[in-house]
Amino acid sequence: MTTKAKQAKKPIQLRIIFILNALMMFLPFLVHFLVTNNKIEMDVVPMYVIYTGIAYIISFGALVYCILIKKFFAFRTMFVINLLIALPVGVDGGMVVAIVSFILSHTKQVKSFFNAS
Repeated sequence: MTTKAKQAKKPIQLRIIFILNALMMFLPFLVHFLVTNNKIEMDVVPMYVIYTGIAYIISFGALVYCILIKKFFAFRTMFVINLLIALPVGVDGGMVVAIVSFILSHTKQVKSFFNAS
């Protein structure tokens, strides 16, 4: 059972990273829904957007696992993987989230969270 004191140790930067990456799981499916229902033309095959969403779900699960076991290098590696996921489809939002998450992971509070036992 987690206590409020234990939850309060998580820095706000880590919470922002978590929320941004959680949003990235749903946005490709929303884009796919809007594109297919409104007959919008895209440079990318709409099914590739679905594959991107599935890849984001898997990477989010790995990110949460890295946070739970407090593996800092693996945590940062997930942002590089997210960037690689976004490149083939050209998801600008995914690239921005990966870069912002990587920058936020360099803060002292996030580093001290991972260094704490």
